[in-house]
Amino acid sequence: MILDKLNLKAYLFFLILFIVSFFALKNTLSTEANFFLANVTIREAFFYENDINFKGIREPGTRRYKKLLMKNYSILKNFNFSAMKKTYSKIKSLEIKNTDYALEYELIKTLSNLSNLPNAEKKISAMYIPKNIKTYWNLSCDRYMAPFVAPGITNIVMLDGLLLDNQVTCYGHTSEYGYMRYKQFNKKASLLQLESNELCTRAKKEGLNQVIEIFEEDSMFQTKIYNCK
Repeated sequence: MILDKLNLKAYLFFLILFIVSFFALKNTLSTEANFFLANVTIREAFFYENDINFKGIREPGTRRYKKLLMKNYSILKNFNFSAMKKTYSKIKSLEIKNTDYALEYELIKTLSNLSNLPNAEKKISAMYIPKNIKTYWNLSCDRYMAPFVAPGITNIVMLDGLLLDNQVTCYGHTSEYGYMRYKQFNKKASLLQLESNELCTRAKKEGLNQVIEIFEEDSMFQTKIYNCK
């Protein structure tokens, strides 16, 4: 009787251990597969046209991405090795500079370089990206997201970072993201490109001593620094 109880306990223990191990392994493989396929899909998307209607983290911007992702899921699920090889060869040869996203790549690289500035300099600086830099303002079909990208990468505040009122966005909640507060204080975007004296005037009002302007030249992005002391 005692032996039977011990055998039952041992059986239940190994059964529970097997179930836990099975689901742990399943979840691990699922997570790894999701990460791998998402990575492949993102790289594959660079071979398609740079259309703002297919860029973003919400519908309809994510529609093309989801379609590609489901295609890659199907390839993996059906063990379609020829399709896997074809996709791998395609993304292996990816050169962003040779795609429609080359300008965005250069812009993000410029912002990344600014992120390396000393924190002491960032605290006294503002960044200005004119509205004619379409590469930046068309980063996503959710246009209300764009003003957060540069500060998020560089940790530098923006001057005139609001959108123009007539901007169409795929995310209809235009009073969210804190934008309602700007409306309450009657803050609006400038229609024209601001000159250095205007930039410094605005910067001084915010207690800042310099402005970093991003401009485009020969398909590259450069920076100008205005000392406003």
